[in-house]
Amino acid sequence: MGSTRRIDREIEAAKRKLDRVRSQDSSALPVGDQAKLAGLTGVAFAKATRLKSSPMAERGAARIWSGAEERAAADLQVLVSERQQLINDEAAARREKKKSGWF
Repeated sequence: MGSTRRIDREIEAAKRKLDRVRSQDSSALPVGDQAKLAGLTGVAFAKATRLKSSPMAERGAARIWSGAEERAAADLQVLVSERQQLINDEAAARREKKKSGWF
């Protein structure tokens, strides 16, 4: 399908982004989340140097990663359903053309 090329590229990019988020590559996060993650990492590091735990910072970082994964998965799902809708529309148009005209 020639008309699905653009959306196929977007789907591949969304898959790569989801993989990067799952491997916890911070460059896959939005800038605001990167800043929050850096702050939480700094807090965790500072506490670790004093031999103390930092469960609040760890929970915050986990929350950032899980939210980013949910958003990336939702974006991917939207693109896949958009592609399927495009394919369905093209198939319906072909059926209508065959039904209404001379062969």
